[in-house]
Amino acid sequence: MPAGVYARDWLTRLGLWEEVAPKVVPLENVRAALAAVESGNVDAAIVYATDAALAHRSRIAFRVTGEAAPRIRYPVAVIAGSASPAAASRFADFLASPAATRIFERWGFRPER
Repeated sequence: MPAGVYARDWLTRLGLWEEVAPKVVPLENVRAALAAVESGNVDAAIVYATDAALAHRSRIAFRVTGEAAPRIRYPVAVIAGSASPAAASRFADFLASPAATRIFERWGFRPER
């Protein structure tokens, strides 16, 4: 699901979407939103924490946490028609491993436990 959908859902749950909607500048993706903030073309953007960590001229003003926060997931599956199902299965298994969790956490992701 695109970040903009998560952001709109979150703002709607807080009862803020109607107030904010006229000021929203839709962009293609989170990196474009971050670039717009970094260049000074917009005052703020809602981006993933992993992208916000890349900011050079901007700062994180607020972190979305708690019950209202969206649960962002990146599912993985082995495609039935995979040319290499065994390798794909090994990769999926690796993604659930403690080693992969350490890599994810190093890059700002917090895997579900």
